[in-house]
Amino acid sequence: MDNKEFGQKVRALREEQKITREELCGDETELSVRQLARIELGQNAPTLSKVTYIAQALGVSIGRLTGGEDLELPRRYKELKYQILRAPTYLDEVRLQEREAQFDEIFTDYYDQLPEEECLMVDCIQATMDVALSQNIDFGIGIIQDYFEQVKRKKHLLENDLILLELYFICLIISNFDAKIYNSQNFDNLVENLLEQEKYGDIDNLFLVNKALIKAFGASVRLKKYKKLEEIAVTCRRIMTTTGDFQKMPILNLIEWKYYLYSLNDLPSAEACFENAIKFSQIISDDYLEENLNSEWNKDKKAHK
Repeated sequence: MDNKEFGQKVRALREEQKITREELCGDETELSVRQLARIELGQNAPTLSKVTYIAQALGVSIGRLTGGEDLELPRRYKELKYQILRAPTYLDEVRLQEREAQFDEIFTDYYDQLPEEECLMVDCIQATMDVALSQNIDFGIGIIQDYFEQVKRKKHLLENDLILLELYFICLIISNFDAKIYNSQNFDNLVENLLEQEKYGDIDNLFLVNKALIKAFGASVRLKKYKKLEEIAVTCRRIMTTTGDFQKMPILNLIEWKYYLYSLNDLPSAEACFENAIKFSQIISDDYLEENLNSEWNKDKKAHK
């Protein structure tokens, strides 16, 4: 069943039951009116989660909507997605070239056939990398404006929500908290919600929670919002232990040493964080990261004198 046929079936069932798009979408935390319109017009392929939601809202089986067809993503695409999500580049030139090759393969072989949520995920990660490399938030601001309102209303954050929040925090930092995208209450609410995500038991998403929290930690230090820093750090370490994802520990240590150095004027604690960062970079055998951590520490220590 192609996208157009699926969309026509959804619209026919919805209109048959005299349900408006707004009524079907409810508070739009699971499915926005705009997304439903695109699905019904055959402009977007729905993900399994959206098909499930639509089926439940219409009171029909998933099989009735899909004709029993498999909604599984291509295996190679899932491999590329896993590599992109899990392997940090640290802006290393060699790793950046590998990442670009992975994106090229996705855009060439899979992007046009992907569900909207998968396309958004790809776009968000690409935008995050572009913003970090260019130091220009224009690469990410459009995505944030399109989806931020929907994400900030959610309690249970899913994969794309977490990826978008990482982009959001990076844009905040790089823009120096431009008033066009920064709101103090929104920021505090998002951090609080991220700290609550462990309770949902989504093990596969915890490493994304951790990435977003690390970015939130860095933003909090710059904003001098110190109240939640200890809780964020403890949560990040707990998630890393649960997931075995210690690749990001050096970055957490780096942010912590900057907090101790610049906010508390505590050189011994900052140096202990630096030493931990070096230790973990050695554990994961990342020479490039170790070299950059040493360089960053020497700059910070010199500036502190």
